Amino acid sequence: MVKIILASQSEVRKEMLKRAKIPFEVIVSNADETPNTSKSFEEQLAEIAMRKADVVFEKTVDMGERIIVAADQNIVFRGNMYGKPKSIEAARNLIKSMEGDDKIYAYTGNALIYANGKEIIKKINNCDISRMRMDKISDEKLEDYLANQHPLDRCAGISILYSDFLHLEDGKMSTAYGMTTEYLQELLSFI
Repeated sequence: MVKIILASQSEVRKEMLKRAKIPFEVIVSNADETPNTSKSFEEQLAEIAMRKADVVFEKTVDMGERIIVAADQNIVFRGNMYGKPKSIEAARNLIKSMEGDDKIYAYTGNALIYANGKEIIKKINNCDISRMRMDKISDEKLEDYLANQHPLDRCAGISILYSDFLHLEDGKMSTAYGMTTEYLQELLSFI
């Protein structure tokens, strides 16, 4: 059976593969995640995801047949791209500014490499976008979220997986979570 290698230490991405009942192992890439800001948001995230996959491809050439899965996500809101906030205060302020808005976008770069040894059989590299809506939330609910849902580990401090105030409006739920798993499922059905 082909090995699935997740090029990420993201707990959300691990959980997504577990929920899909896809056995996998983790090999963290430690690739450079600096965005090339001369490119569009979509191109930046697809490029970073592929950097991660390429690094793990090189680390695993002796493993035989395998699929390397990598992703990178940012939240785009009012024309700005947001990664993980630097402080709880920054997360709080950003979440408060998003309240009641239905134009919060999860941009998720996806990269998959299906390979056998050094031979690359198939590559998938793209960026999917999901649109989300955020409810108005009470200060008490926001403080509970900030205290218990690890906002500093989430792009823009938010996660549709861990909050009941963020809702999918358009696009794939997996994209909003942080990795478009449909591409892996399609690739597995091809093999």
